[in-house]
Amino acid sequence: MRKQLLLLAFALFWAFTTNAQEGERLKVITGVRVNPFVMYDFDGNKKEITRIHAELGAMFNNKTYLSVGYTPFANAIYNFNEYWFVGFDKKIPVSWVLAEEYMIDENKFIVQTGPNFKLGNVGNAFVFLFTPVDNIDWGLKVGAFIPLNVVLHKE
Repeated sequence: MRKQLLLLAFALFWAFTTNAQEGERLKVITGVRVNPFVMYDFDGNKKEITRIHAELGAMFNNKTYLSVGYTPFANAIYNFNEYWFVGFDKKIPVSWVLAEEYMIDENKFIVQTGPNFKLGNVGNAFVFLFTPVDNIDWGLKVGAFIPLNVVLHKE
């Protein structure tokens, strides 16, 4: 649990120290994400998976997005941290993601990271490396996030 709190503290520090951009300083978002993806391990195995996540997040200065969520099928809670280094004013915005997930039933902590590409109003495509923390065994996830979100607050 200390690792998750340390990562969350780092993400919050990152969010509050990013330079302000024109436009919205803060946007609070909640909703559901449909997440179809293909998961590869480096032994040549692959699985096609679709998950649904419930999420509450905040976008700071159109640069940093932090959220917490729950994935019912996997009985997992997660923290999703994202920094948009190619902004929303570009044709294809690009972010870098660092996400942590705790799978409650398996008592397993997973970390994943990689690029995320905004595809207009449709959603995002991503390519993430992932591994369990207790036994480093890298895999690759390629997929999409299709958001069904509501903006709760913006300023």
